[in-house]
Amino acid sequence: MQTAIPTSGPRTQEVVSFGPFRLYPSERVLKKADETVKLGSRAFDILLALVQNAGEVVGQRELIAKVWPGIFVEEVTLRVHLTALRKALDTGEGGERYLTNVPGRGYCFVAPTSREMVGLPTADEFPEAHYPLPPALGQMVGRDEIVSEICHKLTSERFVTVVGPGGLGKTTVVLSVARRLLPEFFGAVCFVELSPVADPRLLAPAVVSAFGLPVQSGDPIPGLVGHLHGKPVLLILDGSEHLVSEAAALSERLFAALPQLHLLVTSREVLRVGDENVYRLSPLETPPDGSSLTAAELLGFPAVKLFVQRATTSGGQINLADQDVRIAGNICRKLGGNALAIELAAGRVGAYGLQEIARLLDSEFALRWPGRRTAPPRHQTLGATLDWSYNLLSEVERTVLRRLAVFVTGFTLEAAQQVAGGPGVGAEEVFDAVGGLLMKSLASADTTGSIARYRLLDTTRTYAALKLADAGELDQFRRAHAEYYCSFLKVANEADLPTDDRRALVTHLDDIRAALHWAFGPSGDPRIGVDLTSHASSIWLSKALFAECRDWTIRAAAVAPDREDGKATDQQIVIHLALASSQLFTTSFSVEAMVAWTRTLENTVRETQGKLILRYLASWGGNIRTRYDEALELAQRCAEDARKLSDPGPTALAEWMLGHSLHHLGRLAESRTHLERSLAIDTEKARLAQVNAIGYDRRVDTLGNLASTLWLQGFPEQAELLGLRVLEAARPLQFAMPLSVAMTWASFHRYLSDTDIDAVEHDIVELIEHARTHLIKPQVGIGNCLLALCQTRRNEFDTAMPLASEGLRLLAEMQYEVFVPLILAHLSESAIAAGRRSDAVSLMAQLAGRDLNREHWCTAEVLRVKGLLALLDNPADAAAALFLQSAALARKQGALAWELRTAMSLARLKADQGNPGEPKKLLEEVYNRFTEGFETVDLLAARRLLGELAR
Repeated sequence: MQTAIPTSGPRTQEVVSFGPFRLYPSERVLKKADETVKLGSRAFDILLALVQNAGEVVGQRELIAKVWPGIFVEEVTLRVHLTALRKALDTGEGGERYLTNVPGRGYCFVAPTSREMVGLPTADEFPEAHYPLPPALGQMVGRDEIVSEICHKLTSERFVTVVGPGGLGKTTVVLSVARRLLPEFFGAVCFVELSPVADPRLLAPAVVSAFGLPVQSGDPIPGLVGHLHGKPVLLILDGSEHLVSEAAALSERLFAALPQLHLLVTSREVLRVGDENVYRLSPLETPPDGSSLTAAELLGFPAVKLFVQRATTSGGQINLADQDVRIAGNICRKLGGNALAIELAAGRVGAYGLQEIARLLDSEFALRWPGRRTAPPRHQTLGATLDWSYNLLSEVERTVLRRLAVFVTGFTLEAAQQVAGGPGVGAEEVFDAVGGLLMKSLASADTTGSIARYRLLDTTRTYAALKLADAGELDQFRRAHAEYYCSFLKVANEADLPTDDRRALVTHLDDIRAALHWAFGPSGDPRIGVDLTSHASSIWLSKALFAECRDWTIRAAAVAPDREDGKATDQQIVIHLALASSQLFTTSFSVEAMVAWTRTLENTVRETQGKLILRYLASWGGNIRTRYDEALELAQRCAEDARKLSDPGPTALAEWMLGHSLHHLGRLAESRTHLERSLAIDTEKARLAQVNAIGYDRRVDTLGNLASTLWLQGFPEQAELLGLRVLEAARPLQFAMPLSVAMTWASFHRYLSDTDIDAVEHDIVELIEHARTHLIKPQVGIGNCLLALCQTRRNEFDTAMPLASEGLRLLAEMQYEVFVPLILAHLSESAIAAGRRSDAVSLMAQLAGRDLNREHWCTAEVLRVKGLLALLDNPADAAAALFLQSAALARKQGALAWELRTAMSLARLKADQGNPGEPKKLLEEVYNRFTEGFETVDLLAARRLLGELAR
């Protein structure tokens, strides 16, 4: 159902009330009294779907289709969000019920509801857009009525394409529409400028990026649809004519998938898709030829009013007598009411005077635009207007304008001077020329940041680029542009930039891409491409653009020059580091990659930070593939190298590697020492240098491993506190991968300890959705497996197995095996509890095929589960032997947590053999060694068992 948003009269919205709650669908807000109830996006979508169908049963698959359109989601994920929703609606007053589960059918909202219309927020209450809007291009003249018409058409029909030739002011008009509709869309207005998007394949990523969502390989649109589903949003696609086919397909797809999305498109031609409503923007109204109107009457025409305003603001002097205004009217009429052409002409009045502008217009401009009033509009092209304005520029201004066309997203004065300066043009002349271009409306300025940035108007940049090519200078200045970005990024990487400034480097990505396409193209210079790739790799990694990073680093690695002695350069190390990380996070830690990185290490002659980080990646890869002995050997070599350096950063890195590897080998006391030492000596500068180099944060993983070590040693409360520190360390970085790792550790430890299974599942679902958004497959796999294990705690083995199978498949695909033995062991234990002997045997057989180590961090737990399996067929003695072997290994490792679990299994076995005194003493001995965590899952279970044994 399409819902129109009113644009005139009282602006209202529907509010649904039930119990003490008030639901504001258009604002996506739920309030209890005057307090906003915190709800996740998915939980709100579920509530909205159920309230809209109050009293009716909504099937599970139907509800999933409404909340996650176009995305496969497991039913257990729906249940997790429903649980969170129920908790949010729990008033604690007599157990009021709002949602009910109808077995075999679905869910129903059962509380009585009432509906009323209330006023919408005013513009003053919504002063800012959720997504950045470009600054206004200048004062709009003569378009207020048109803006109102488009607003009405857009809010009633949802899909409008504003069509007209270049220069009429389409962008100015839609920006006014955007600002006028901000309150109606509660700030959710997203403006996407398409002119920088030269490659049609980048259209969808550009739109997704504008919403602040990460873009990876594949089709990003389903993720965008999921993000926007149920939200009233205005999306503006500006300047789509060069991508008209792709823009048409994308618009049609989004419009069909998102019933509350409104689309506003500008183009020089109609998209020709269903549901499109075309609004043809007319030229500004001009006075008729030969009229004898007074100056006041002439100024009533929007075209003349714009001309006079623009000429005045540009420093031109116009006598507002009848004769001068009449000349201005004639100029506007000859320019066909084209807003851009009028502004260009008016901008030169200060330099040439009104009479000279009119004379030039009648001569040179007439060669391109017929002076007859009856000339067809298609003949009055923007190219002709720009030709004319170009010819009015000074030679220096023309030269600078042409050269600035190589910038895609904008430039600073320093950038303009370095790129556009050079042969025939000095730095001061560039400065003056940029100022002149601003005055003539050929460039615009954004002064909202700490450094002013400038950009050519879109059509002007295209025109200037053609002039640059005609002058035979295109390659020369594309080279200058690429060299500038090499230098700019080199300085940025060497400087100790604040975090916000470093994050801002991503705004240059389109220019970096353009420079790389030239450098690796047929007329480019691969050496510049290699330099640029090495300097830009940290930007891709910091924004989790792993697929793009992988593609560019592969190209750069293939042509990066060796040193004269055949050894690898520091530049090659940087490229291989970025390639290693991007491959690790997008495909898998393959044997081929390991060979390539090892070769790079062998070729490195200097002990560098890059060498240590490369070893770090190799060690980390060895750990996740459960090659723990190999990982420890690399860690030890890294520690030897680090001792030769005075910088504490490499030492902290080596200590992490040692602690990580020793943890996975079950050498817990040693691991804890190294992990704590890494945290103690690490520096923020060294840590961030590594994050920028490979997109992975050692501090997050150090805290996670330390929390796991403490849990194994029997300190679950300390482990929980460290789990909070893991998330606190990851969130400020705003990097996808470290946050995903932090969420993994937090979810894993909650699964092991927390009694609130609903809360555990909620955290795991957040992990899955975050990892899925960023295409981080290992964390999606781990999340699915942990969610499956939560289902087994609910005694829902059949629900758990499809989740577990998919999770294990992803982990195998990515060769991410570190959690797999424990997952398979616990799944096998749950199969035993469910009476599924064949499944238990099958799972343990998988474990045998994937567990490569004789002894590691969870081997004691694996032995315990093998003992449980032995009880199904073998004499009790065989099971007891496995339990004793498990207990001995846990004691040797200092893994008190595993020892407690084994003690409980052994105690039950001995109790079943008819000797309750011995098992009670055995279990008490282990239980009494704990000093904390007595309300966690295992300690509560042990206390219950001790009570049973005492009877």
